[in-house]
Amino acid sequence: MPIVRITLFSGRDKELKKRIAQEITEILVKNLKIPSEAVIVLFEDIERHNFVQAGKTGEELS
Repeated sequence: MPIVRITLFSGRDKELKKRIAQEITEILVKNLKIPSEAVIVLFEDIERHNFVQAGKTGEELS
């Protein structure tokens, strides 16, 4: 059972996440030859101030 974890900055709408999860599921079903029920997609939303790259927060990088 594949589990796909996707971390994004907060603010993406539910419909976009649903489309992304559907497309990922389709790819895994096709390539791994598994039922769609076996695929789990997890979205983790983080606030930009909780992300730091090269000493700059996600707010500063935007």
